[in-house]
Amino acid sequence: MGTFKGTLAVMTTLFPLSAALYGDELIYYQDWVKVKNATTLLQLPALQRVVNEFEKKEQSKIVIRHPGGDGGNEWAIELRDWLVALGISTEEIQLQPGSGVPQAIAITTEVSELP
Repeated sequence: MGTFKGTLAVMTTLFPLSAALYGDELIYYQDWVKVKNATTLLQLPALQRVVNEFEKKEQSKIVIRHPGGDGGNEWAIELRDWLVALGISTEEIQLQPGSGVPQAIAITTEVSELP
């Protein structure tokens, strides 16, 4: 995660799509750095809302839209790894570049196209 802070200085909104267009929940980097274990992870309100919605919908997936660059990608992979540790399969999680917010991950639940 060390490279993420370094890339924030040069990041701008690389992708014109805004998280608001998707209705995504946002997890801000300033809150993410406080995550040290599953308890603190599950205290993130945005994540609580998405996981609750995911559990309600059949054939759904969690979409994680992350800031561009290596740091954003690393952050998304770390979040995915936490979700897998909590019992969500990797097939139910999709990573996409372009959160539209340089210092935040946008996360949402979508109906899966998988059979």
